[in-house]
Amino acid sequence: MNDTNGPLIQTGDVPVTLLRVEAGYTNNKGEVYDKNGVFINFPRELGSKQRANIDPASVKRQFKQKRVGCVVQERRNYSYYHWTYETLPKLIYLSKNKKELGVDKLYFHFGRIGHPYQREALRRLGFNRWQILDAKKIESLKAKEIVVVRLNESRLKPSFQLCQTIKSAFVQQPVQRPYRKIYLTRDHVKTGRKLINEFELRDLLASYGFQTIVADNLTVAAQARLFNESEYIVSPHGAALANIAFCEPGTKVLELFNQADRSTWSPLYSTIAQVCNLELVPVAPAHTKEISASNHRSNFYADLNAIKRVFAHWRL
Repeated sequence: MNDTNGPLIQTGDVPVTLLRVEAGYTNNKGEVYDKNGVFINFPRELGSKQRANIDPASVKRQFKQKRVGCVVQERRNYSYYHWTYETLPKLIYLSKNKKELGVDKLYFHFGRIGHPYQREALRRLGFNRWQILDAKKIESLKAKEIVVVRLNESRLKPSFQLCQTIKSAFVQQPVQRPYRKIYLTRDHVKTGRKLINEFELRDLLASYGFQTIVADNLTVAAQARLFNESEYIVSPHGAALANIAFCEPGTKVLELFNQADRSTWSPLYSTIAQVCNLELVPVAPAHTKEISASNHRSNFYADLNAIKRVFAHWRL
C-alpha cells in the first residue's frame, strides 16, 4: 500500500484536494493505484475497505494518451442535493483548471449521469457527453494520468466557501434587491412528503402574494435565478431547498416538516442558511391522529396557523 505516491494539491478557490498519478489505474470502487498497480491510500468519500493491489494485466481499458478526471460519488441513490453539494464543486474545480490539468475524460464512480440537471451542469462547465466514462460499463481503466478530486469537507455541513463556489457557477450577476415570494410544491413527486391540505395552503400563500413553483420543471440556471431573486421561500423539506445556496443574504425561508418529533428533523438546510446568512424557520406539521405513525416519507398537513404566526413575525 502506497500512502500518496502522487502530488497532493490543496486548492484555494474551491474546497478540494487533488491527487495526480501518472500512468495510474482506477476502478469503479473509487480506488486508485500507481503505475505498478500498488494501491494508493488517498482518503476520500468512498472506496472499499480492501487495500489489495490491482493486477495491471486485468485492466482492459487503456487511455494511454488521455488524462482522466475521477469524480468519486458517495451515494448510489443520487439526489439533486447530493449532486449539488458533493459532485458539482469537484466539476467546477476541473472546469476552472482545464488548461493546467488537461483533463480529457471524466470517470464517475458509483454515479449515473442521466438526470437533466447533471447534463446541464456538465454543458455549462464545458464538458460534453463524449468525455463521460460510465463506471457501470468500465470496471477499471488505465490512463496517461489519473486526476482525483476530493471534497475537503462534509456535504452534510457545507461551508460558506463551498456554497459560494456553487453559487458563482450559476449566478454571475446577483440581484441587488430580492423581491419574489415563492412556494415550492411537492404535489407532483412520487417520493412522499406531500401536503394533504395542499390547496388550502396555496390559497393562504396566494393571499400573501406567493407564487407556486414546480422546481423540477426548471433548468438549474432558472432555479438559481429564481432563488437569487426571492425574498421569501416556503417549502416542505426536500431537495429543491438545495437551491438556497443561490439566495442573497437576508432571504427568509420557511421549511415545513412532516414529523412532530423535532429530533428527526434534518439540519441540512438550517446549516446552509446559517453559513449563507439566511433566516430559516422550521415548522412542525399540524397535529393529527395520523402524525404519531408518520415517517420521513409520510404525507402531512401543513399547520396554517403556525405559518401565519411566522408571517406576522416577518411582518408580511
